[in-house]
Amino acid sequence: MRVGILALLVLFAFGCKGDDVDPDFGTGDVRIRIWNDTEYVMNDIFVDTGGGENDYGELSSFDKSVYMRYNSAYRYAFVSFKIKGKAYTIQPIDYVGEEPLAKGKYTYRLSVDNLNSTYAILEFIED
Repeated sequence: MRVGILALLVLFAFGCKGDDVDPDFGTGDVRIRIWNDTEYVMNDIFVDTGGGENDYGELSSFDKSVYMRYNSAYRYAFVSFKIKGKAYTIQPIDYVGEEPLAKGKYTYRLSVDNLNSTYAILEFIED
């Protein structure tokens, strides 16, 4: 019996990993992280969900940020960032017909088709 309990404790300890969560996160919030899915460094990453704003700073290529807290958010948001000094923006027109996200963790995956346009892509992922 002791061996079984010890084995469960060992599995639990090694099976749990850190969430890379903003330390100010409280229960019952919407948490969003950014995934830079490009081969370039992103700078000055800013997100406004209509239910909060956060600066994510800089993200290396293919890196993910920590989760940041929002009072509310949708499947898309206003996002701005720079790559090699060039500004990229995702500008929602409105949130008509959209439902606010449930409390939990989400990722906004950011990418660009090419560096010659200011068009950026936001993919919503439920974590």
